[in-house]
Amino acid sequence: MTSKKKQSNSSKSNNSTKSKQKSKFYNVNDPVLNIQESTSKSSATQYSDIIDLLSVSPSASNPNAVTWQDQMTDFAILFLKYGFLVVVLTLNFLGLSVSLNCNADQEMTTRIFSGIFAFFFGFVYLIVNYYTYKVLSQGKICKMNREKLFPFKV
Repeated sequence: MTSKKKQSNSSKSNNSTKSKQKSKFYNVNDPVLNIQESTSKSSATQYSDIIDLLSVSPSASNPNAVTWQDQMTDFAILFLKYGFLVVVLTLNFLGLSVSLNCNADQEMTTRIFSGIFAFFFGFVYLIVNYYTYKVLSQGKICKMNREKLFPFKV
């Protein structure tokens, strides 16, 4: 019986030691942690907003109440999303093509870095770097290669 009391007392002391160590690093009543918990909840709602934005069918949350108008709205939204992606990708490839054609006489590293920048920021590259800097400031118009869309010479 005494050994059981000793074991229970030792386990209580271990638990209190662990809780003291835990409280040393982690305070449940800390207002900062409450702020973090509230931000994690708000980030969860942000994730659900992003999921709803990327969702193929926003009205699919209640499949029993979907009408043909909801389906047409979902199709229109989906069409606009993919259309926007196609336009952005087309502008990125157009920027890459212009970059490779304008820098055909430059060394390899310049062509690579310019091509990467032009592909990642297609619209910005076409407006800022090509039109504003090359055409308006320097008066240079790049000659496009009619045989190769992406003239990457080694």
